Amino acid sequence: RETISLDGLWKFKISPHDDQEAGFREAWFSSNFEDYIDMPVPSSFNDITVNRTIRDYIGWVWYQRTFRLPASMQNGNLLRLRFTSIHYYCKVWVDGYYSGEHEGGHVPFELNWPSEAMTNKEKTQAYPTFFITVAVNNTLNNWSIPQGKLVYPNNTNRYPPGYFSYSHDFDYFDYAGINGHVLVYSYKELITSVEIFTSYHYNGTGYVQYNVTHTSDKGICQVTLKDDLDNVVAQFEECVEVIFVPKAQPWWPAHCGQSPVGYLYSLQVSIPFRYLKLIDMYEMKIGIRTIKWNKMSLFINNVRVYLRGFGMHQDAEMRGRGFDLVQTTKDMNLLEWIGANAVRTSHYPYPKEFVEFADRRGIMIIMESPACSLSNFDDTILARHKEVMTEIYKEFGNHASIIMWSLANEPMSNKNESDIYFEILVSHMKAMDISRPVTFVTSQMVENDKAVKHVDIICLNRYNAWYSDGGQLELIQYQTIEEIKRWFHQYQRPLIYTEYGAGALAGLHALPSTMWSENYQVDIVHEHFNAFDAVKKLGFFIGEMMWNFADFHTPQGYIRPGGCMKGAFTRNRQPKSVAYALKR
Repeated sequence: RETISLDGLWKFKISPHDDQEAGFREAWFSSNFEDYIDMPVPSSFNDITVNRTIRDYIGWVWYQRTFRLPASMQNGNLLRLRFTSIHYYCKVWVDGYYSGEHEGGHVPFELNWPSEAMTNKEKTQAYPTFFITVAVNNTLNNWSIPQGKLVYPNNTNRYPPGYFSYSHDFDYFDYAGINGHVLVYSYKELITSVEIFTSYHYNGTGYVQYNVTHTSDKGICQVTLKDDLDNVVAQFEECVEVIFVPKAQPWWPAHCGQSPVGYLYSLQVSIPFRYLKLIDMYEMKIGIRTIKWNKMSLFINNVRVYLRGFGMHQDAEMRGRGFDLVQTTKDMNLLEWIGANAVRTSHYPYPKEFVEFADRRGIMIIMESPACSLSNFDDTILARHKEVMTEIYKEFGNHASIIMWSLANEPMSNKNESDIYFEILVSHMKAMDISRPVTFVTSQMVENDKAVKHVDIICLNRYNAWYSDGGQLELIQYQTIEEIKRWFHQYQRPLIYTEYGAGALAGLHALPSTMWSENYQVDIVHEHFNAFDAVKKLGFFIGEMMWNFADFHTPQGYIRPGGCMKGAFTRNRQPKSVAYALKR
C-alpha cells in the first residue's frame, strides 16, 4: 500500500447565494477552476478569509486541487480516496468523473477512484496529473445529525423576498469544510478491517481476540503481537484467533493508582507475500484491558476508576474544527498538567490522532456522536443515527482509551417518542460492542426523562448557580447532592457529572465574586468539589467533568461575549484562575 497526502492549498469557491445548483448545472467539477481563492486543507473555511459571507456561508462550497500520481502507484494498482473529516455532506469527482458521496462530519470515509479517470490517463501519459473536486454542503435539517433548520420569515415589511435565516439548537459554531486529511492510496489486495476485543484477568493473563477481513483470495493472515520493546509475544497465520498473553502488561488510565499508565502492544497484520512482495500490512497499537460496571461503579481491570476531566471541543482560532497536531499536542500536555484522566468528545468524534494520544497518555474517553440536542425521533433519523454509530464504532472501536459510547448530548429525552428511539439505539450499539457501557448525556430532570432508563451509566449536565439560581453559590451543595441521590434512587445506576461550571471573562475579577468573573468560576467549582466529595462517599458517583476545557466559538448572540467563556483555559490555551483550582 502506497499513500500520498493531498493536504495543502486547494482552490475554493462558493455557490451563488440564490443559485445553489449552479456548480452542478455548469459542471464545475469537469474542468480546473479559474475564479477561486486559496483555502488550506485541513481547515474549516469559515475563519480563513475576512469575508463575512464566507464565514457565515450555508450551502454548497467547492474545493479543487491538482496533483501528480507517482508511477509506482500505477502499474495495475487499484486506488482509493480517504477523507478523515468533511462537514457535513460531500460529493467527489476525479478529472470530472464521479467518485461518490458521504453524509456526516467527523468520521473518516473512503471512496473508490473512478476507473474512467485512470483509464483515460494511462492511454496518454506516463506520469499523469489529476484534479480532484469536492463539493461540500453544510446545511443541516431535521433528519441530519446534528439537526438544523432554515427559516423563511413571512414578513416582507421587515425582510426582503427570499430572505432566510439558519439556526440550530447546539451551542457551538458549526465549522464546515474539509476539516481533516485527504489521502490517495494504491493497492492490489487490501486489509479492509481489523476488529479486536481484549480482556485482562486476575491472574495476570491477557487475551486479544482479533478478526481480520481482506480482499485477497488467500485465506491466510500473518498476525504478530509485540510488546513495547518490539519483542514478539505471539504469531499466528489465522485471520480469526484469540491470542493468549501470559504475564500481560495491562493498559491503565492515569491517576487510578496503577502503573505503568497507557501501556500499549503492537499488533501487526499482513496479507502473505506473493512474488517476494508484501501485499498489504496494517499496524496498530492496542491496550489489553477489561471494562466492567455494575449499579455502583465502573471498573478497569477490576479496579474501580473515578473520572476527572472535561468536556472539550475541537476548536481553534483561524482553522476552526480543522485538524491541528500542534494544538492536539498542547491540549494533551495541558490535560496532563492539570491532572485530568478523562475527556468527553463533546459533541462529535475527535480525530484519530487525538485518540491515539489518549491511548498513550492513559486518558479515558467517552466517545460521543454528533447527535447534539436532538428533537426529532422518527424512523428516518433513527436509521441515520444507527449508521453514524456504526461508522464511529468501526473507526474507533479498537482503542483502549475509549471506555464508553455516548449516543447523544442533551436530546429532548422528555419526549415520549425518545423512549423507544434510545432503546433501539442502545441495542444497536450493544450488538456491535458489549465490552463498553453505553450512555447518552441528559439535561432533563429525573422526573421527566423517558429514555435514560436504557443506558448503563447516567451522565448528567447541570449548571446550578449559573443557568438556574444564578449567583446563589450557597445553593450548589444542597441542590447537587439532593438531585444526584434522586437519580440513583430512581435508576440504580452509577452517575457522572459530565457538565458543570460557569462563564468567566479572562482578566475580570471581583471581590466578593460576581458572575462572569474568574473568581466566581473558582467559587463555583469549589462548591461543587464539596458536593462531589459528599456523594462520592455514597459509592455510586464515579466522575466529574467540568465544562469546558477551553473557551470556544459560538454563533453570534447577546448572551455570548465572544463565544462560550466557560473554559478552564482561554481559546488560545492560557490558564484562567480556575485551572489552578482544578490542578490543586
